[in-house]
Amino acid sequence: MKREHTRLIIDSLFLGVVGFLAAQVFTFLVDQAQHLFLINLVGYEPGKVLSETARYLIPLSTTLGGLLSGLIVYSLAPEAEGHGTDAAIKAYHYEDGYIRPRVPFVKMIASAITIGSGGSAGREGPVVQISAGIASLYATLTKRSVPERRLLLLVGMAAGLGAVFRSPIGAAMFAIGILYSEMDIESHTVLFCLLGSVTGYVLNGIFVTWEPLFHVPDISVTRPDQYLFFASLGVCSGIIAIILPEAFYRIRDFFKGLKFPQILKPALGGLGVGLLAVAFPQVLGGGYPWIQAAIDGSLPAKLMLVLIFAKILALGLTVGSGGSGGVYAPSLFVGAMLGALLAYCFQEPPAPYVVVGMLSVFGAAARVPLATLFMVIEMTGAFHMLGAAALSVIMAYFVQKFFSSAFRYQSLYEWQVPTKFDSPAHRGEFFLDVLAEAKVKDVFDPKRKKWLVFPESMPFREFVKVFFETEQHYFPVVNEEGKLVGIFSLNDIREILKQPEAWDLLTIKDVARYDIITTHPSEDIHTAFRKFTVRNIDALPVVSDDDPREFLGMLGRREVIDFYNRRLEELKKQKSPIRV
Repeated sequence: MKREHTRLIIDSLFLGVVGFLAAQVFTFLVDQAQHLFLINLVGYEPGKVLSETARYLIPLSTTLGGLLSGLIVYSLAPEAEGHGTDAAIKAYHYEDGYIRPRVPFVKMIASAITIGSGGSAGREGPVVQISAGIASLYATLTKRSVPERRLLLLVGMAAGLGAVFRSPIGAAMFAIGILYSEMDIESHTVLFCLLGSVTGYVLNGIFVTWEPLFHVPDISVTRPDQYLFFASLGVCSGIIAIILPEAFYRIRDFFKGLKFPQILKPALGGLGVGLLAVAFPQVLGGGYPWIQAAIDGSLPAKLMLVLIFAKILALGLTVGSGGSGGVYAPSLFVGAMLGALLAYCFQEPPAPYVVVGMLSVFGAAARVPLATLFMVIEMTGAFHMLGAAALSVIMAYFVQKFFSSAFRYQSLYEWQVPTKFDSPAHRGEFFLDVLAEAKVKDVFDPKRKKWLVFPESMPFREFVKVFFETEQHYFPVVNEEGKLVGIFSLNDIREILKQPEAWDLLTIKDVARYDIITTHPSEDIHTAFRKFTVRNIDALPVVSDDDPREFLGMLGRREVIDFYNRRLEELKKQKSPIRV
């Protein structure tokens, strides 16, 4: 095993421990904030019946939470606003995996206040940014390279998610897939992310619980018509997954455009959520108790229909206004209500449809169908639902992907890029790969252009006569036997051309450079391209593979760049002839 792999294994185990601890500290802070704001101040326990007195105190709690969150975030670390997963994605692609050291700690406090006070947001975004931020800090302290920093960022994300959602495989898949809006992953990080997430999950199991987040009764899908129902759920989920990001970011844009102090906007959003919660308290927080109620079949159909859209609005008001929280739990809530509603329409038990609805809506809206498939199945323990769940999430993904192209916002994560080809994190890698696999003979064609060569004994005045009739900027020099011995460029003779009185005193031998740099047909283009930079030249003499003094022609820098661009387009088409 390579030494670097051993070190990364140790890193992954360490970040798994860190992710577990970060998730537990954050969960503790959320619980404390919830006791302070909702239970003590309002007198409301999520999932319970709301008293008349508590109903009208909710806006006070959500507004106060938004105010405190805004003050903390915009005073200390503005990048901690919103849903943290997107900030981690941006850091990976555009900031060399670097997150300011203060960000995870600001995010932890601000998000705990936002969620604990009743803000309609989830825990996954904060956990991702907190764990990724600590991983970035760890990479800085251990003086890691940029590629290793990016890898550790993903491991940190997976570790925190694996612990907080008790989903080891799904968390790893989420971390390596959430970066891209099409079906692409960071395959080289899979094992390390899996090791980090499993470590976080095992520690959570030992010290907290092995139980999944939701309790789902024994369910099975055995009738053919049930698969038609799940296909229908997939189509409906795809439609909701189109609405979700579009509504969320439109609300975000509305708040950005308000002529209002940025630091106070989360309070304004909190007030909106509080007023909405007066009628529908189910929209408060992540909504996990109400998801369980939907699984148990204890919610009326009309209420669930309203909650689908009320939750989308509440999420936009909380996070879109600049509040700090995630979009994962609210998206699961929307999917759960949709699934339970369709189960009511189909006269079917709600549990399987709630489970599948959750993963279908988020998997399509976030463009991570496979990761969500694993995460929700692990969170519910409904492994025997994999077939029906896969059918539904695939249908949802394709519906969302096809029809969302007509809208401005097509994914819950706007910093996603389509594939690795489009990521700044991989830009140089593809350049080297394309050039290293090609040879000079793939670019150079000696028959395409006839190059003039000049004997070293030629008087300079005779050269001048030829010079004004050619477009060459580089002039190969040969000896009496016609063998290449030197070269000179227009820049080398520019001053001499201004002095006609010196032309009769010089020969080509006097102006030629004999420390010549050449290439040959079997040399790879990457090596040849590096030679251009040695003297910042635009053309290289090409000599025979068998005789380094037999001149064949010139290879231009522009020819290499044109070849690279053509080859890259070909590879893009070969890699994904059908973009999904």
